[in-house]
Amino acid sequence: MAAYHDDEDLAHFGDLETHHPDLWKAFSAYYRVAFEPGLLTKREKLLVGFAVSQAEQCPYCIHSFTEQCLGAGLTMSHLAEVMHAAASLRAGITLAHGLVAHNRDKKLSM
Repeated sequence: MAAYHDDEDLAHFGDLETHHPDLWKAFSAYYRVAFEPGLLTKREKLLVGFAVSQAEQCPYCIHSFTEQCLGAGLTMSHLAEVMHAAASLRAGITLAHGLVAHNRDKKLSM
């Protein structure tokens, strides 16, 4: 069986436009503008994209943002640091959701 996620699929991402061109055009414009330099540099925004890709575990995004980050002069050392930041945040979020159980336990134990 072929892999579910195929690196060659990325070249066809724009093909999704055929299903609803107006929405695709709006998405494309929003996406383009969101990654233009502003208060954050292009490189900083690419690192944000890479971190979100890792946290959301999207292989297509990881592939794309890895290439974009490396193309922008970032190294695997930069990306490793970002991966650890994203992983630690995700771990903290998991623990923070433990407050729901903690609060429920306190309420039921009263």
